Amino acid sequence: MILGRRLPPLDALVVFEAVVRVGSFSRAGRELALTQSAVSRQIAKLEAFVGTSLFVRTPSGVHLTSSGETYAVEIVRLLNEMAGVTDSVRAWSGPRQVTLACSRGIGDLWLMPRLKRMSAEIPELELRLRVTDDFDHLRLDEFDLAIFYRRHRPSGVHAVKLGEEEIVPVTLPGGLPLDEWRPPTLLSIEDPRREWMGWTDWCAGAGLAMPDDTRHWRLGDYRLAVEAAAEGIGIALGWTWIIGQQIAEGRLVPAHSYRFRTDGGFYVIRSAHRHTRRIVRELEDWLIASNATEN
Repeated sequence: MILGRRLPPLDALVVFEAVVRVGSFSRAGRELALTQSAVSRQIAKLEAFVGTSLFVRTPSGVHLTSSGETYAVEIVRLLNEMAGVTDSVRAWSGPRQVTLACSRGIGDLWLMPRLKRMSAEIPELELRLRVTDDFDHLRLDEFDLAIFYRRHRPSGVHAVKLGEEEIVPVTLPGGLPLDEWRPPTLLSIEDPRREWMGWTDWCAGAGLAMPDDTRHWRLGDYRLAVEAAAEGIGIALGWTWIIGQQIAEGRLVPAHSYRFRTDGGFYVIRSAHRHTRRIVRELEDWLIASNATEN
């Protein structure tokens, strides 16, 4: 059978996704600039196409049927994938463009100080930076190169280790050592998806127990935690590979002698099964060489 005859109307799928997400025909209509009756017609058209009811209409609102729930899971996933692929194609600007993905902390503190030299030394490069802290949900077709922390060496991709995971508490120059803070204020990142080590891990490795009156400031961004430490607000965990420049320039200093080392590391990653364009290979080589020079 011709594929087009097996596919439901796209406009009806868009309406279906909106109703599933907001839980109401009227709210979905407001979001899509449609009347409630127009939303109802689109849902009815979709139900007629699939041959089953997708929603139960009740005085309190609409609810997915069991078939609707199953259908919604896959349709929402496919629509999101379609949007992602479309964004990638729309963002493509030619053979000189390289999409580089990285976490916000790596982008702010490791990559940003290198961008000026990168621009000068690879003059034909057109950089597209994709910043996300959720590497696990990045598809390989969404980037050419990526720089991320991984607790274990990535599998199924080409990966070169740029730096080891080494963690030391840091504070501003002239600041009190960790064991002299009364009470200590510990700065950290709050991210439920993270693989990164935290204060509990570092303290266990150092054999230290923090006092009961320890204050915890949980900041949603690693750069904010580092800047707060540099302002003397508290003590942050410093990944020496990321903040090596700040330590070398004396903007941050260790607040304790113990350095916690793990098998984790920071990697430059690309697909192992896709043709690597010359400009991508050139940027990858530049990142590796830049890292070797400055570390």
